[in-house]
Amino acid sequence: MKRIALFLLFAFLPVSVLAGSENWSFVQSVGGLAVDTPSHGAFGWVLPVRADVSGLVAVTAKPTTLNSALICERTDAAIEGRNIYITIVSALAHPNTSSRCPPATLGEMPAGKYSIFYRGPSETPVRLGEVSIGL
Repeated sequence: MKRIALFLLFAFLPVSVLAGSENWSFVQSVGGLAVDTPSHGAFGWVLPVRADVSGLVAVTAKPTTLNSALICERTDAAIEGRNIYITIVSALAHPNTSSRCPPATLGEMPAGKYSIFYRGPSETPVRLGEVSIGL
């Protein structure tokens, strides 16, 4: 019985280690990431994100990693002054989910130009560009 439990632990370890907030090298390995023009809706500003954790779609880079067991659970956003930091969060695949990343919810914020960065865990942010909010 202990051998079966140990086997199952090691069999699923690589996939579970990949789930969570992803670093920039992971994002690049699955095809990159780009942001589109923000839009305003019922819950404030939303920042569309083009990214897919499956490794089947080239967004800004050629994918080098395939992930059939991961989905993009959400796109986190943190606003600090005139900077917006986004991070994609992956999870193990389950029914009715997608490998495509959803937009980042920004909420209500002052009009202006904002720099967009990708910020993975414990790494220096990578500048992605600039967007205008409410201009």
